[in-house]
Amino acid sequence: MYQPRKIDFKEVLTIHDWAIKVYTITKDRYLNNSEIFDAVKNELSNWLNLKNCFNYKNDKIGFLIIHFGTEGIFSIINWWVGQNMLNTHIFFSDYSNPKIFNKVSGDGLAPCVWELEVINFEKNSWTEHVLKKFPSPEFRKYIEDNFSKVI
Repeated sequence: MYQPRKIDFKEVLTIHDWAIKVYTITKDRYLNNSEIFDAVKNELSNWLNLKNCFNYKNDKIGFLIIHFGTEGIFSIINWWVGQNMLNTHIFFSDYSNPKIFNKVSGDGLAPCVWELEVINFEKNSWTEHVLKKFPSPEFRKYIEDNFSKVI
C-alpha cells in the first residue's frame, strides 16, 4: 500500500576524499534517530571500500539514502562509476538492533519506489552538472544540488 513518505536532504559528508550527499526517507512518523544516523555514518567508510565485479574508475562522489521503512532501516550507498553508471550496495538493519548492518543487495533486491525518487533526482542532477558539461564537469554544482519533499 502506498503512503506518502518524507524525503529530506541532510548534509554532504566528506569521508577521506569522497563527497557523499545524505538523504533520509521516513514514513508515518519522523523516526530519524540520531544514534541510528551516526551508526550508518560510522559504517560509511567501510562501505565505500566495497568492490564488485565491475569495479570501474570513479570520481569519489555519491549519495547515501537512509530509509526508515516498514520492515526496518535500509541504508543504500551509491556512487557513480565509469561516469554514467551507478554502483549500489543495500544494507538492512532491524529496528530492534539498528547498529547491525546486513548486506541485502546482490541477490536481486533493488531500491523501492521512494528510494527511486532520490535516485531519479540524483541521475538528473548528475546528467546536468557532470555528463552534459564534459570535458569540464561541474562536480561542485552536482554536490550542492539536492532536494527535500513529501511524496
